Amino acid sequence: MRTVWQAAALMMLLGAAGCMTRHPLAEGELDRYWSLHPVRWQEASPVSFQIEGRAIPTHWLIRQDPSFLRSTISLVRAADRLKAGTTEVAFSLSPEHAAMAAKRLADARRTIVDFREAMESDSHPSMEQWASATASTIADAERIVRLSTAEDPDRPAKEGEEPAGLSAEPLLNLTMAYLNERAGGLLLAGMNPQDVGRLREALAQMVLRLAFAAAGKLDPPDLRDAVASAMREADDPDSLRKALPETLLAHLREAPPAPPSQDLASVAHRVFAWAPRMLRVLEMVVLQWDRMESLVVEFRRAGEEPLVQLTLNVAPGREVRIADQFIMQPALVFRGSSRILIAPKPGGGDELAVLFEPGKDPAGQAAAGATEVRFEGLGWGLVRALALPLASAALREIRVSAARQEEGGLVSVVLLMEATGDRKDPRRLLAFQDVRETRLVREPFEVRSETGRLRQVFNYVTPDGRYTYRRVKTPAEP
Repeated sequence: MRTVWQAAALMMLLGAAGCMTRHPLAEGELDRYWSLHPVRWQEASPVSFQIEGRAIPTHWLIRQDPSFLRSTISLVRAADRLKAGTTEVAFSLSPEHAAMAAKRLADARRTIVDFREAMESDSHPSMEQWASATASTIADAERIVRLSTAEDPDRPAKEGEEPAGLSAEPLLNLTMAYLNERAGGLLLAGMNPQDVGRLREALAQMVLRLAFAAAGKLDPPDLRDAVASAMREADDPDSLRKALPETLLAHLREAPPAPPSQDLASVAHRVFAWAPRMLRVLEMVVLQWDRMESLVVEFRRAGEEPLVQLTLNVAPGREVRIADQFIMQPALVFRGSSRILIAPKPGGGDELAVLFEPGKDPAGQAAAGATEVRFEGLGWGLVRALALPLASAALREIRVSAARQEEGGLVSVVLLMEATGDRKDPRRLLAFQDVRETRLVREPFEVRSETGRLRQVFNYVTPDGRYTYRRVKTPAEP
């Protein structure tokens, strides 16, 4: 399937070579397009994450350590600190631990994608389908828990499990901490203090809260403990797929509607949208862990604005690459020390600014490292030769925004860059916009939505002009 999509994208770009229009820019027009989100990290204050008085870490330090033994010891200690409650946590990953962690992150990502497709299906799932999908997600979550924790030390380890699997537990807790912050603290609110930092209980709560939110209901407070207990006691996680649907269905029928003030349905939609992307990026970094020295994640707030800063410290002479997040995405390449500031829209909307800047050398004296956008491969090579004056550049900011309505949705991605080698005016802007029109189809026994027209716009802006390609696809087109 991936090859088919790449071939389709390549054909689109080849077509764009003859359909690209160029518009000269008026004086000062680029200034209107190219404006960076203000960096507010220095004025931001450290945030305190607490659930019922139990602390959740807001500072994470993950080191690369070639020693399997030292890394295992650090992971066990980190798991103990997470369960006890702490504001800071540090641990190490060996190459073996990193390989196993990447598998678990991929498992979690696929589980969320399957869950999202079931909860946000165009055909609107029935109550029975909702219960079945939720039970399947809980079963998948329990399988991930058993492969990622040391909560059951008496159980005989199977090949590929402990102790290498321990590496996934803190990384999954880190992911949940970020998603909980993006959701305004609603995902983990109400947990028992003794369950904070415990992967099984946290996953059970998140799955139930998202499932009931997608159905427009409040999850019953006693259900989480019952589900977590069933997860723990199940001989085989797959048995949960048959054991849980009836219980879930009964609680759904009795659950009260979610109050409009909480807007839990929008929270669920944001988590479904952002969680797979975050897990995929983290997975790609972990897969290249032998090229890393460390990763630091910090949470802060500037007024009402939640901020997350990541510092990637790549080993000298090595590169870490992020690619394949969307069709024909240019490669993002990290060298040396790079700081990434993630600034969601205040109020939890579907808008995000991601800022990039060089980090500091180990002594903290001077800037070191860079994040580059590279237009590599056959597709971009043909576009450069036939249509656009593309240039690799230092990445300064990515802006992502989305809007969802009954009649369709819009996704916009904008990259602000500075072309290397252009001393006169290095500013460059690359923008993708995808607009989908949908309509409701009502039949005697079903109501579903169908995608109508798809409109896509691609813009590449330089100081000399704006290059635009537009494409409209109707349902009749393949």
